[in-house]
Amino acid sequence: MYAARDMIRLTHVINNLQTGGAETTLLRLMERVDRERFQPSVIAMIGEGTIGPKLRELDIPVVALGATRRRISVRTLLGVQRQLRALRPDVIQAWMYHSNLAAYFARKGLAGRPALAWNIRHSLHELADEPWLTRKVIKAGAKRSSKVEAVIANSSVSMAQHEAVGYRSPRNEVIPNGLDLEQICPVPGARETLRSELGLGSEPLLVGCAGRFHPLKDQSMLVDAVAKMVSSGMDAHLVLVGRGCESGGEAEALRPSLGDRLHLLDERRPLSPVLSGLDCLAMSSRGEGFPNVLAEAMACEVPCVTTDVGDAAEILGDPARVVPPKDSDAMANAITVLLQQTNDTRRDLGIAGRQRIAKRYRIGEIVRRYESLWSDLATSRGQHK
Repeated sequence: MYAARDMIRLTHVINNLQTGGAETTLLRLMERVDRERFQPSVIAMIGEGTIGPKLRELDIPVVALGATRRRISVRTLLGVQRQLRALRPDVIQAWMYHSNLAAYFARKGLAGRPALAWNIRHSLHELADEPWLTRKVIKAGAKRSSKVEAVIANSSVSMAQHEAVGYRSPRNEVIPNGLDLEQICPVPGARETLRSELGLGSEPLLVGCAGRFHPLKDQSMLVDAVAKMVSSGMDAHLVLVGRGCESGGEAEALRPSLGDRLHLLDERRPLSPVLSGLDCLAMSSRGEGFPNVLAEAMACEVPCVTTDVGDAAEILGDPARVVPPKDSDAMANAITVLLQQTNDTRRDLGIAGRQRIAKRYRIGEIVRRYESLWSDLATSRGQHK
């Protein structure tokens, strides 16, 4: 059994290491984890993407197995198991549905029975709306959740939704994402800089969102909403930032609705210089647990509107700026009402938003909660069968 003086070997199993919410959270945790207590390593089932090299810079071993996206093959499971056998972790922290299941099956037969924690990063409004394979994986996870030591969700709404479909471990725990407010903060002059990059003057109002181009992010709904604002006479432009949103990327399919009022930018890190240049951040997602981009925009003192997914409403804290998913009319109306307020009012909303994030979601406290969980699991591993 683990003794307090020993180093805890901690292995993360994750689908991929391209930039995304889960991957960014993993990086933030590993940048700050107590390396005198924890010895971390990472197994990525697909590739090391953009996050893998950053983990390597932290002297954290990263293994990418090269699996086919969205498939858990026997070869991949054997690869995960082979790496776990070599790493001999005390605790396995898996991230997202596919990796949760892969880690569960790969753990079988490992010496010493490492403790296993799952991490859920997705809200589950309607199981029937999920792709067929994702539904199967979610249901398979529910059947096996009682046999893992902990299930973590990054939002209380997501946890309740998953418990309703059968996710029951000995330790179901909500740990939200955390932000480093020294790095994620307002950038002076960002509004002028962003407009200069986009070829805009100071008058147009700029709405934006950041995230990979994907049906769950529902950028098409946001385009429709801004198009309705423009048709009603508002001088508004929309900027989309992220993988697939670069010029010539998949998001070009949305251009007919807005023409040259749609601006497409590739993935940006850090995001603060872009977010700080917006008049409004509008998150149109159909499914999130804890939407990082919403919290980051608030930390940059940008007033926001969001769909009611995951803990977005709790993060924002203003029901008037929360709209139903898939409802472009409600989104257009909420953004319009916000942008019609005075500059002083919008500035005050932005300042209050940053204060809310600082009070609830500082990264140091989130790291402490994960470390406490991993320490508890290392101490009790092998006791839960």
